[in-house]
Amino acid sequence: MKIGILAMGSRGDIQPAAALAARLAARGHQARLVAPKNFEPLGAGRGFAFVGLPFDASQQLRAPEAEILFSGGGSLVEFIRWSVRAARKWVDLVAPAVMQAGEGLDVVVATGFTDVYGGMIGEAQKIPVIHAYWAPMLAAADFSFATFERAPPKMPGFVNRAMYHVFEQAMWLGLRPVLKEARTRAGLPPAGWTPASRAALRRGELVLLGYSAHVLPPSREWPANVETTGWWRLDAAADWSAPPALVAFLAAGPPPVYVGFGSMAFRDPQGTLEAALAAVAKAGARAVISAGWGGLAGRVLPAHVFAIDEAPHDWLFPRMAAIVHHGGAGTTGEALRSGKPSVVTPFIVDQFPWARLLQAQGVAPAPIPHRLLTAENLGAALATALGDETMRARAEALGAKLRAEDGVGRAAEAIERAGANARSST
Repeated sequence: MKIGILAMGSRGDIQPAAALAARLAARGHQARLVAPKNFEPLGAGRGFAFVGLPFDASQQLRAPEAEILFSGGGSLVEFIRWSVRAARKWVDLVAPAVMQAGEGLDVVVATGFTDVYGGMIGEAQKIPVIHAYWAPMLAAADFSFATFERAPPKMPGFVNRAMYHVFEQAMWLGLRPVLKEARTRAGLPPAGWTPASRAALRRGELVLLGYSAHVLPPSREWPANVETTGWWRLDAAADWSAPPALVAFLAAGPPPVYVGFGSMAFRDPQGTLEAALAAVAKAGARAVISAGWGGLAGRVLPAHVFAIDEAPHDWLFPRMAAIVHHGGAGTTGEALRSGKPSVVTPFIVDQFPWARLLQAQGVAPAPIPHRLLTAENLGAALATALGDETMRARAEALGAKLRAEDGVGRAAEAIERAGANARSST
């Protein structure tokens, strides 16, 4: 089959899509990843075609409109405002490129923010559309994946469900007029008033949730066309090797802690670095610090701290004693899989509920919202992650369960079934 996978956002949004494209290619399909142009290196040597969208995604989280995300404390209202502003800014550039990239496909897989574009390709090409999310973007009565900085009080099931429906409808009312012109140019009628994701669910289109049911079991309300697969992991490239200096640092002492915050934008990189260094010293630990988030230029680090530009998490995290991270879905999955405790300092949106879920699983201390991060609270959290043997045992036990899963393989099989069913019904 000719299968297109659409992805937009940060590396945490693109990398799972690349993992799926690679797995589908390995299973004999003509896989095509459509993503922002700066992610082309993710596809090198992995057997799938890469179609670059004409913009650099790193601009999104550093653009002026992204400030409402980082200052919103996980507010759904602010997330909707940011989503609509970003869509309005990029739609005229992205929509034509996506529609062109979708030509000739047998199946389209729309992940995350690209969901509406995948639906447009499906309508125009009359091919099956499969939806994939890295968080439970569906209404549920039996849990609330609340994105607020502070955990909301426990609500009755009907309130959980209603709150999500309100959010979903508000998001759609903001996006629907933005998409109107793009749909007209594609020869499609105006979209209806029902949110696109809810309409797709009702039509029976396959919805894949790319995280583990061991961490968040599926809702009892969800229909059979919703499948929780496990995390979609992209292994380190075959030609990657660890820098000798990093290997030497790891061998020179006990396992260090990792400190890194992915693609997050910082108001005060230097202040974050100072807090991290002081916290590591307070905990009496060694550390590997990701330089990707700034503040390290020209800095002379103490001998117990090593700076890296980046290293594959599947290689690095199992060699750590604990993982300090932002709680992005992909990083959360790799941290859990490593079997090491986490310390989560969430910045935005879904990072807050992922952080709370790790605490509820007993594999992380209470989350520290990044805006409240200090050397004192990070040092105390690190001391817990390093010294609580029960937490460490729980982390290893959960990691063993996740290492036994093949989320991307399960997703590939589900896509093949959906494609075969679509062919047999025509």
